[in-house]
Amino acid sequence: MNTLKNPLLIVANGDFPKHIISLKILKEAKSILACDGAADKLINNGYTPNIIIGDLDSISNKTKIKFSERLIEVNNQTENDLRKAINYAVKHSITDISIIGASGKREDHMIGNIFSLLNYKDVNIKLFTDTGVFTCIHADQKIESHKGQQVSIFSLDSTIKITSNNLKFNFNKQPISTLFSGTLNESKGDFFELKISHGNLIVFQTYA
Repeated sequence: MNTLKNPLLIVANGDFPKHIISLKILKEAKSILACDGAADKLINNGYTPNIIIGDLDSISNKTKIKFSERLIEVNNQTENDLRKAINYAVKHSITDISIIGASGKREDHMIGNIFSLLNYKDVNIKLFTDTGVFTCIHADQKIESHKGQQVSIFSLDSTIKITSNNLKFNFNKQPISTLFSGTLNESKGDFFELKISHGNLIVFQTYA
């Protein structure tokens, strides 16, 4: 079986990416972990996954046979295929992960995929969609940006106090009281800073 390497690309079984940034990441990937039926989409677009993981109910029989030595079947129904993929990667010492194909199709799956990032404190994970990128931060951070970039910040913990710099609407030791109250912000330059009292946040940034 092929081994995985840092940085790793995980391809989820949502809509196949169309944006140039996601396609560039895919084209340059040295190590690809496919979530179940995403393997068929990759193969149909000329790419070969190193490993295919999931409950394997969405993958074609043709792919199952051809890539039988690359299949990892995980039937744990408490986890979706993306979390199975991330868990497998972390178990095999992967610390730098990009994710594509996690949006589109069912919105409930997409929301679950995005907030799954909060569970992985010791891994650098970015989830790329066709409009922007989601990142999870676990400590104070200076984040690369560009002037006018649309920024949204999400927190599941209303006790986290946030201080920001270089955003249009800055925080001053303030919490995000609802899931939507940190959305629709904007960067004022080539970076912005976030300081948090504890816990973690999800940050979304649109592409240029």
